[in-house]
Amino acid sequence: EATPEMIEQFKAGRAALKADPTVIEAAIAKLSAAAQEPAKKFRDLMLSEEEDLEKFISMGSAIKAGLSDEVLKELEEHKKEIAEVLGLPVG
Repeated sequence: EATPEMIEQFKAGRAALKADPTVIEAAIAKLSAAAQEPAKKFRDLMLSEEEDLEKFISMGSAIKAGLSDEVLKELEEHKKEIAEVLGLPVG
């Protein structure tokens, strides 16, 4: 369950990304070819106007569906790096 603080941090991180989407391009470029495509989909989801947290989470799960364990692990590390860049909670 998302707390109000988590939601505020998410909104702040999303606003930071929208203000400068290039901030994560270098991190995406470092990923393997297999991980770059889903990473770009996550970036696009973050840049979307979706406000419904449940929909957002289910869309994120759909992006991860069918990915190999190796790619999922790489994306998890990428998520931590992006969270630090955007000031999001890592979890």
